Amino acid sequence: MKHKKLILSLVLILCIFAGTTFGFIHQKQAKAERIAQEKRETEKKLLKTATAAVDTTYQTRADKDIQTAETAVSKLNSRQKADKRQLIKKLTQLKSYLKQIFDVNTALSKATQSKNEEDIKATQALIDMETGDYLKADKTDAQNKLSTLIAQIAKEKAETEAKTKAEAQAKQVASEALQQASNAVQAPSVETYSQAPQQPYQAPTQSNSTLAPQQNYQEAVPNGGSTYTPPKNEYKKPDGTPNSAGIVDSPGGTDPVGGWQWIPTPPGYPTN
Repeated sequence: MKHKKLILSLVLILCIFAGTTFGFIHQKQAKAERIAQEKRETEKKLLKTATAAVDTTYQTRADKDIQTAETAVSKLNSRQKADKRQLIKKLTQLKSYLKQIFDVNTALSKATQSKNEEDIKATQALIDMETGDYLKADKTDAQNKLSTLIAQIAKEKAETEAKTKAEAQAKQVASEALQQASNAVQAPSVETYSQAPQQPYQAPTQSNSTLAPQQNYQEAVPNGGSTYTPPKNEYKKPDGTPNSAGIVDSPGGTDPVGGWQWIPTPPGYPTN
């Protein structure tokens, strides 16, 4: 009987020991599981925070947000290598996009100031390199600005050419007007005339002459005296003296026209 009690006591001790040991082991496992669960929750929170930070940088493009995202990504542990690698790639791509946008804006600003054809071509080349979907809106905006600049340059060029042409024409007109005025002052006035057609010379003849010899004028003398007959104007046939060229009846010679010579009345005597 006494032996049975000893055995029961040993069994009870073993049960208590086994129970205690099992409880201790279970508690340790539970604690480890709890710690592991907490780590997993922490990792999830860190990944969520890092992912959100990277997404924010794509929206704001601010340097401070990029720095915040880089810090959040760096807190991911070794068990999160794949996620960490993916987030780092996205940040690197964002930086590349932002550099493209910066380069395009810088080139566009330079082209706007210089209005140089080479600068415009360089800007267009940079715009054409913006191929990502993320840069679609930026590319459209930059292309619109460049197109507006090109149209403005073309308009200004056309206006300048038109102004230059108008000034040249005005200068030419003024120069021609000045030249005409100068010619009008310096050149003597020339009277224009038209020469009447000359008729062939025809020497008058005695039969068609309209000049008739005047009648003798007799002045009355008082007390029955004799009358005085003054000389009279008359035609007389000369002796046909030739001119200096030896031609008789020639205009310009000493002989009269048509062979008749005009004998004038002496001054002081009346004529009929």
